[in-house]
Amino acid sequence: MSDFGDVEFFDNLSEMPTGVPLAPEGEHNAKIIATDKHKSKAGNWTLKVTFQIDGGKYKDHNEWYNLWATNEEHKRISTEHFTRLTKACGLKKYPEEHGSFVGKTLTLDMYQKEDSFEGDKGEVVKMMKTKIANYLLAQDADMSPPPEAVPPF
Repeated sequence: MSDFGDVEFFDNLSEMPTGVPLAPEGEHNAKIIATDKHKSKAGNWTLKVTFQIDGGKYKDHNEWYNLWATNEEHKRISTEHFTRLTKACGLKKYPEEHGSFVGKTLTLDMYQKEDSFEGDKGEVVKMMKTKIANYLLAQDADMSPPPEAVPPF
């Protein structure tokens, strides 16, 4: 008996489910669901912030803030973005701990950008990435899951 006898196999990859879609361009309700301060591959400390978009309707979005960069220009740019994020969360200054951002809501103005990278075998892999154009104060305090995700009564 096969280990995979009851597992569906897709002959045509275009028929495979694609999972949770990226958020389309425009403004979206967002909630910060995780933060993590860690060392990047380059050895710099960064702050990773994970945003849940429209109550989970779209793929979660991660942003890395290089607030402790050794390159002054990179540090300045990251600090500007992080200050905008902080103010959009309704804070007047940085909190004592990065975990204080978890649960904060805001509106993200997002867009799509094509990106490419070199794969393991040297091939060029192209993909669409979600980017943040602007951080805005929350427009709608209701961050509940979208109606189709709520089970009926």
